[in-house]
Amino acid sequence: MIPRLPGRESLWHLPLAVVLLAPVPACTSSTQLTELEAGLAALEQKLDAFRSQASTRDDLEVVLRGVEQLLESDVSARADLKEDLRQIIVEVEALRTSTQEQRQTLNASLERIGQMNDELNLLQGQLERQETYLSTLSEQLEANRQTTPAESVEPKALYDAAYQSYLSGDYEQAAIGFESYLGTFPNGEDADNAQYWLGESYMERGRFRIAIEELGRVAERYPDSDKVASSMLRIGVAHIELGERDLANEMLLRVRQEYPDSDEAVLALQQLDNPADQL
Repeated sequence: MIPRLPGRESLWHLPLAVVLLAPVPACTSSTQLTELEAGLAALEQKLDAFRSQASTRDDLEVVLRGVEQLLESDVSARADLKEDLRQIIVEVEALRTSTQEQRQTLNASLERIGQMNDELNLLQGQLERQETYLSTLSEQLEANRQTTPAESVEPKALYDAAYQSYLSGDYEQAAIGFESYLGTFPNGEDADNAQYWLGESYMERGRFRIAIEELGRVAERYPDSDKVASSMLRIGVAHIELGERDLANEMLLRVRQEYPDSDEAVLALQQLDNPADQL
């Protein structure tokens, strides 16, 4: 009879050699011994299988714990990533808003630059036309001086033609006529009037700087003329048009001081800045 083998729990940790050395009754036959050896071999195979399965389960538990830790880390990482993404979205939205504001500011600046460029082109065109006109005027005056002898021109007719051009609103032609008169008859009977109306011709065309120069020549060349007060008044008005209020007030006060009883003095008072303070 084969002796009782240890339980599975005991065999689990016993080496095969110990099992083989277990006492066997002396009466066991060779056949029984062979069967015992076969049974032991089968038992060894089962023990190996159990050991293999146990190792696999231990490894599986390790893997499962690792997976659980990875999952926990992944959940935490996902939460952190979600918060990072939310923050990035907030920052991107703020950047988009800032970019839109900057784009609007840039568009407004570009629009203003375009307007300024148009204004500059307009002023450039006006300047070119004025330069062309001055060049043409100089050529015409020079041609008149060279081709028209002084003795062949009637001073009164020349002055009247220029004055008629002024009255009809042809201020450019009037300026040409008055320039021609002054170039031909600088000391003529109507020279002071021609000088004054030359300045007025430029005033009417909005060329206030040149008008100031021409009107100033009335007092310089013809100090006894009755046009001096009027020319000073108009110089003050030209300074007002140019935004030069201090120069305007200075000239208008001179009119009141030097010609207090004249109509020009009354008009000068009306043009003065804060006239009540000047009384």
